[in-house]
Amino acid sequence: MAFGQMSTVTPIGAGVGHATVAMQSPVALFSNQAGLTNLTKFAVVAAAEQRFLLSELQSVAIGAALPTRSGSFGLVVQSFGYEEFRQQKIGLSYARKLWSALSVGAQFDFFQTRIPEYGSRGTLTFEAGMQADVSKTVRVGAHVFSPAQVELAEGENLPTIFRLGVAWQVSDKLMVVSELEKDIEMPFRWKNGLSYQPVKTVSIRSGYASEPSMLFLGLGFAFGNGLQADMAGSFHQSLGFSPSAGVTWY
Repeated sequence: MAFGQMSTVTPIGAGVGHATVAMQSPVALFSNQAGLTNLTKFAVVAAAEQRFLLSELQSVAIGAALPTRSGSFGLVVQSFGYEEFRQQKIGLSYARKLWSALSVGAQFDFFQTRIPEYGSRGTLTFEAGMQADVSKTVRVGAHVFSPAQVELAEGENLPTIFRLGVAWQVSDKLMVVSELEKDIEMPFRWKNGLSYQPVKTVSIRSGYASEPSMLFLGLGFAFGNGLQADMAGSFHQSLGFSPSAGVTWY
C-alpha cells in the first residue's frame, strides 16, 4: 500500500488498530454511522494525523453529531495533503434504530481533489453501515464505502471498501474489537484491538493490523464535563511512525 490517500484520522480508532466498525461513540462519524444512535446529546470531534511524520501526508478533521427523536444527524469535514495535492471531504450522515438491537446509518460524501497544475474536480459518493447487538456484551457491525465505482480522476476510482467486525465488552474496564476489511483491489486486512480502563478517567489502547503489518498504541484521558483528549501512534516496519491526536466533547 502507498498510504497516499485520505483515511480515518481519529486517535481513538488508531489506538485499537482502526477496528472500529462495531464501536458506538462519536468516533462512528468517521467509521460506521450506525454507531451514532447511542448518543444522547450533541457531540463534537476534532482530530489530526501526520502520517509517517511527513507534512505532505497530514490529515485534519472535525465532526459533529446531533441526536434527535427522529434519529442522529452528523457532519464531517476533512482535509488531507499539502499545497501541491489537496483532497477535501464533506460528509452528511443520518442514523437511527430500527429495533432496540439494530441500528443503521448512511452518509453522502463530496470529495474535492485539487492539483494546481491540473485544476480541481469534485466527486459524489456514499457509505452505509449497520450494527446489531448479539447480546448485552457483544455487538457486530458492517459497513461499505463507495460500493459503486466512482471515478475520482481520469482512470482512477475511489476505493470500494467492505468491513465486518465485532466489539466485545468483556467487563466494565475491558473492550476487545476485531474486524475484517476488504478493499476490492487489495488483499483482506485483519484488524484487532483492545481498550482497557484502569480507572474511569484513563483509557489504554493497543492494536494490530495485517496487510501491511502495523502496530498501534493509544491513550485517552477524560477531564469531566464530557471533554476527552486522545492520542495514538502507529508503527509501520518500513515507513515508520504516524502520530495522531484529538479531542472529543459530548
